[in-house]
This record gives sequence, C-alpha cells and structure tokens, in this order.
Amino acid sequence: MTSAPTGDQRPNQRVVLVADLDGQPLTVLSVLEELLRDLAAWEESDAADPPETREALRLPAPLTGGVALAAVRRLAQALQPTQSLGPARGRLLGPDGSYEHTPLSVLILRSADIDILAATARALGRPGLEPDLVDVLTAYADRFANQLAGRCAPADRAEFVVGIAGLAGLLDLAPTEATQLLVARLSASPSSLDLALTDAEEAAYACTIDRMMAMWVHGSELTRFRC
Repeated sequence: MTSAPTGDQRPNQRVVLVADLDGQPLTVLSVLEELLRDLAAWEESDAADPPETREALRLPAPLTGGVALAAVRRLAQALQPTQSLGPARGRLLGPDGSYEHTPLSVLILRSADIDILAATARALGRPGLEPDLVDVLTAYADRFANQLAGRCAPADRAEFVVGIAGLAGLLDLAPTEATQLLVARLSASPSSLDLALTDAEEAAYACTIDRMMAMWVHGSELTRFRC
C-alpha cells in the first residue's frame, strides 16, 4: 500500500499500485470466486438439510457466511480495469521515451478486503482441513494451473494458495518513498496520455517492480521494460 497523494483516502482504505500482469490476478480471483461460491452453496445446503452420513460442512473464517466471497468479488471488479490494457491507455515510458514500461495503475481499495484475501489464503493452506474440502480445493488448484500456465497435469493445492497469498501481498505492498513518488506522478497524469518518467521516477519504478516480482511467482515473469 502507499499514502494517497491527495490525502483524501479514509482510514479503512488503501492506495495501491497495481501492475498490468496480463490478467493473471483476475485469473486467481476468478478461480477463487468459483471455489468460494461452491463452498457457500455446500455450506447452505448442509445447514438447510443436515447430512446423515457425515458431519455438516464447517468452514473456517473468513470462508464462512460468504465473507470471503464478497471481498473477492469486490477486488475482482476493482482490478478489472488495470489488466490487459489496450491502446486506449497511455504508455508508461522511460526518461528518454525509447522504451515502454509495464503499466502501473493506482487504485483505492478497502483495507478489509485485502486482509480478508490474505486470511483466505491462510485458511485454505492450513493443515487439518476436512478431507472433502481438500478434494474440492485440489480440483480448483488443477483449474488454476490450467488457466494460468496452460498445464494439464494435476497441481498441488499449495500452488493455488501461494497464488492467492501472492496477490494479497501485491495489494499490501509496504509503502516506501519510491511507491509514494510513483503514486503521486501517476495520479496527477491523465491515464489516456503517454507518461515519460523522470530519472528519479525511473529508479523508483525499477525498485518497485523488483519488489513486485519477488511477491508474484506465478505465470510468466513481469518484464521491467517492454521495448
């Protein structure tokens, strides 16, 4: 997260820098939303008609009651305009304008939604989950691997959980002078126009992208420059 350049964000909000990762964050959220929707339906069904041959499904927080599902839906809606940006979006250029950077967007997100996403990763990754729940999670991990990396081989559920945790980490990137500098410049510039960074902003961009790369380990690597 970063400090808002305008100073108008509320205590329950965070100003976030989001890189265009070719839609990969949306893939994580899409698969997670499907999983949470199925778990919510399962939970409701067991509550309405308790099974006789097994115990009713008991989901850990924040999965129960649709809490995580609502947060994931809000995050997906907010991140949608930041991914797979087309020609209508201005380019982010190096100081001499000879190369193009991976685009960055500035968003204001609910702090609670980011915290819930991180808590969801912890809940899904903890040991001792019910076997039936593990089976469902593993099936969605396979779908996640297929959609994100085009792999047909079975995936470890840990890979899916790490993807969720990695996205939560990206959205909760600790503020630095570099991120504050980038947020201020991006917020002051129309998104439809090309923007050439200054030398100081170029250094801030490189530092911030390196931090994002350390957090985001799925899919194709994020290139610092697009020539």
